[in-house]
Amino acid sequence: MRVSAETFSIVPKAGGVGQSATAAPVERVCGGLQTTVTLLEDDRSRFCIISSHAVTHFYRFCNVLRSAVGRVLEIDPSHVLCFSSHNHCAFHAFNPSHPLAEYGRPKNHAVLAMEDLTAEGRMMLESACQSAAKLPKKLQEAEIQWALGHERRISYNRKGYRVDGSSYMIREEDRLRLGTDFNGDIDDEAPVIAFVSTDGKPICFLTCFTGHPATAYHPEHPVLFGEYPQIACEDLSAAHGGVPVGFLQGCGGDVNAKGVQGHKPIEQSLADATRYGHYLGETYRNAARSLMRCRTQDLGLLLQSVRLPFAGVPPLAELDAQIADLRQFIDRCGNGDSDTQVCQGLNFPSNMTPRYRAALVEPLLKWARWARSFHERNRLDEAPTGVEVQIAVLRLGEVGIVGLPCEPFDAIGRRIKRNSPCALTLACGYMNDDDVFYVPDSGNNGDREYQSAFYRYTTSLLPYAQPAGDALADRGVEILRKMATLSSAVT
Repeated sequence: MRVSAETFSIVPKAGGVGQSATAAPVERVCGGLQTTVTLLEDDRSRFCIISSHAVTHFYRFCNVLRSAVGRVLEIDPSHVLCFSSHNHCAFHAFNPSHPLAEYGRPKNHAVLAMEDLTAEGRMMLESACQSAAKLPKKLQEAEIQWALGHERRISYNRKGYRVDGSSYMIREEDRLRLGTDFNGDIDDEAPVIAFVSTDGKPICFLTCFTGHPATAYHPEHPVLFGEYPQIACEDLSAAHGGVPVGFLQGCGGDVNAKGVQGHKPIEQSLADATRYGHYLGETYRNAARSLMRCRTQDLGLLLQSVRLPFAGVPPLAELDAQIADLRQFIDRCGNGDSDTQVCQGLNFPSNMTPRYRAALVEPLLKWARWARSFHERNRLDEAPTGVEVQIAVLRLGEVGIVGLPCEPFDAIGRRIKRNSPCALTLACGYMNDDDVFYVPDSGNNGDREYQSAFYRYTTSLLPYAQPAGDALADRGVEILRKMATLSSAVT
């Protein structure tokens, strides 16, 4: 097989729109946000992986990006895969006030046009195309090698349960009450995939880890920063002469990075995120000292649609009760009431202003009214019954990668790894996002906290029916097994 890769950096100016529900401007830029473009081919396959520490995977932008890079490389856009670390300290690639910027799948799968992109989005698109254009001439014969490290100092499972059985999102202040080293049920795997040239030196790497990069994130005072995944990739790159390193985010829907998230000065938040990055970088470097050669060296990519069924529109009385409760909560926030930390299964940190709490609740009111309209207009038979998403399954020798177009819960990734036939399996989310956002596994489906019931932030999705995200895992494993059989037959 052959491989080539390029890493570029985007350094926006302060004042742009960051990842904030109130469109707060970026107050500080702490370095560039890196993206790695990797081209892989053998005699039968050719595909490209774009892995970024900016937000590139959202449906509205990634389709523009994949089409443009596909044209440059003269491959079908379906063979260009966009992965994002889901860094919260990133910029918007498109105007957040644009109609297509709303949560949820756009009608008719509409995508953004060039004129809809922000300056940062255009920079990302142009830089990705320029990097991609260099790759065909840089292709080198390579051998696939891999290693597996483990890292437990960074992440924690952010879903908790109260005494009454209700679920809640474990925010930083909640985590500290559980113990400063609280991890909960996490996936600590830190795999490294090396593409090694004939002279024994790495050409590039792919890495993976599971956990939201949000340590330096403050929702009301955004900064731009590569967060711990970028720091870790930089450390691994520096240890091998500056070669490109791509990062694939794991199934981190219910897994967060430990951190202050606005509870300490920004300098301390940045220092904590940087420290976590060096932790993960150290783990990657140590793992890379014990790389194992894949017994097979061919490539494969298969894309397949999976249907996630909905449980139906909630009863009218339930929706009416939600609407009344949400309206009262928003009114209390508008009056500056500080006693507004819990609403409709959501819990908010004490340092978040009532104004921002209201901004996080308003989409729930919009969703409840949208769901109610199916009762009101007597068209329950027109309500959506499910959503189709497209997963990508890659095989790099003995290594399998399952890319999911959503924010999958950790148990989905573990189910994939547990049942995979591959020597090493990476279960990843945040790829070519189909705008279904959080997808829970069957065990977490039906709960009401932020991530389990995120469908309420859309006007296109309803509660998931069982087995929810387990369907993604099972289809991914099914494809991996078929690919393993095909590989054995070719060998």
